[in-house]
Amino acid sequence: MIPHLHRRSNRGYTLVEALVAGVVLMIGISAASQLSLTLITQDEVNQRSATALNYLETVARLYQGGLDEADIRLIVPDDPVVTNLTITPSTPAVTGLGDMEAATISVTFKPVPSTKTWTAHSWTAGHKDATRTSTVVAYRSSLSRTIQ
Repeated sequence: MIPHLHRRSNRGYTLVEALVAGVVLMIGISAASQLSLTLITQDEVNQRSATALNYLETVARLYQGGLDEADIRLIVPDDPVVTNLTITPSTPAVTGLGDMEAATISVTFKPVPSTKTWTAHSWTAGHKDATRTSTVVAYRSSLSRTIQ
């Protein structure tokens, strides 16, 4: 018999192999946690943007329904996401229809709820003072004011 064939191999992992495996594992965990934080932050930004756009659409529909600015401000509750609501009336001439009532409605909102600035500045829209503005022009017939 050949003596080296009956020998068992008791070889394990060396310290260097274990350290390299640990470093690779830590890099993977770090990347996953950073991705998770980014996804949560982006989800909150999306929710706040959707809330502001819903607020804008509600104000535009109320305007189109014939309500004036004072009534709209009484009906629509304050929202912590929205920092400013502007309603600017106008009377544009529309071809084939004549003069119509219109209003440019703008909503300014904070996409991020943070109260402090992160020093690394690497989050999307992560600055505490960041704001966004959405604007829409709403038209209404002069008849909508007579149906009150």
